[in-house]
Amino acid sequence: MSRAGYEAFSGFCDLYLAFLQTILFLVIWDIFFRLERGKREAVFAGILAVVNVFMRLCPHVPGWGRYVVSAAVVLTYCHIRCRGCLKKAVFTLLLFYNFHGMSFLIASSIYQFIMDEMLESLDVQDAAYMFHLYRNLLIGQVCILLIYTLAFTFAAWILKKTIKSPLSMNWQDTVFLSVLNVVGSMLVWMVTDLLMVPMEQEIFCLFTQKREMVWRIPMIAVLLCAGEISAIYIFRRYKELQGEREKHFVEEQQTKALKRRLEEAEHFYGSIRRVRHEMKNHLANIKGLVAGEKYGEVETYIEKLDATIQELDYKFSTGNAVTDVIINDKYRRASDAGITCRVKFEYRETDTVSAFDLGIILNNLLDNAIEACEKLEQEKRHISLTLKRKSHFLLIEVENNFDGKLEWREGESFPATTKQDGRPGILPEHGIGLKNVWDVAERYLGSMDVKTEGEVFRVTVMLQQGDIE
Repeated sequence: MSRAGYEAFSGFCDLYLAFLQTILFLVIWDIFFRLERGKREAVFAGILAVVNVFMRLCPHVPGWGRYVVSAAVVLTYCHIRCRGCLKKAVFTLLLFYNFHGMSFLIASSIYQFIMDEMLESLDVQDAAYMFHLYRNLLIGQVCILLIYTLAFTFAAWILKKTIKSPLSMNWQDTVFLSVLNVVGSMLVWMVTDLLMVPMEQEIFCLFTQKREMVWRIPMIAVLLCAGEISAIYIFRRYKELQGEREKHFVEEQQTKALKRRLEEAEHFYGSIRRVRHEMKNHLANIKGLVAGEKYGEVETYIEKLDATIQELDYKFSTGNAVTDVIINDKYRRASDAGITCRVKFEYRETDTVSAFDLGIILNNLLDNAIEACEKLEQEKRHISLTLKRKSHFLLIEVENNFDGKLEWREGESFPATTKQDGRPGILPEHGIGLKNVWDVAERYLGSMDVKTEGEVFRVTVMLQQGDIE
């Protein structure tokens, strides 16, 4: 084989590596982000591939320069498409560089072993020496590409099996998970510098002078990859256990809320029974006052009796006992706090959404709204509750004024207040309430949308009517 043929094949290898690395990076990116594929994702993939190919075709650009430019493209895309997920994007880049470096070390070590065996068999005096030399170099190139591809692909496959769903990360998580990635990159840097070192009278070749490095370096690379994947698995399990703990806490809060609602309903109906029992006495008292012509006292007595009955009367009648109790209870609490309420809510017999599930939604949303309004000045306290129907969907909308201070957590679709429960790892109470609502919406194949406009906070919950399995 001629030198020109070998150089042409080397150029093809550079293009192959550029496309392979782009594809494998996109695979790893998809594992952590799981974004819907669309035009923007296709444009991002195309730009990344073009940048990688262009940088590889530029002989004067150092290797680290390619990584810097590629990282800039990725982080720019992340800022546009996944705003707020910079931490996870940084970790994904470091993980990709680690897998790339470890695959390179494994492939280089095996390549060096194969090439030593093949070059020792060549005879310098042979007329076809150059032909066999370039042929063996080409075979070596094929081997290193094949091993690199297999090692990198296998690592990405194991990673995909390890991570079943996207993970949310903060900077602390990113630092914790990136330690081995940084160690791996430093190892690649060190080994690359030591592969061939010019001395005064000779050249120091790492794999030639230290033959044991041919198997030690790949073993270290495999252990680093295994350690990183193990750390990710442990982190994933920790997140799952944290989620189960939060779910248990949420269920505990729901149980307490239901117990309170039952106690309130029992107290309400007990009051009705007492008034009904005492009504005969009240009528007898009124009859006696009328017989004694004490009309002024009769009027006062009736006013007191009317006030007692008004306390038991419902301001809003929704068509269902559960929603009646909750909405009127929240209305009384809001009125005591000086909050004006506007309610337009009607539950029909044909509605298939469970009144209990509606109660969970109303209880959490109205509690959050009242809590937010209590922090405001008297004239700004306002809550609006509306139930709408659109096709076979129920739309529940709660709108309230708030102080404009919210905490949006990465990976979450809803905000939390700064009020903490006190238990480490547990969402703030406001976040728990919205999470309860989110869980109910998902159970009915619906959704929850949270929006803010100035100092107005609006939550819209969509529930699908019909038979939900």
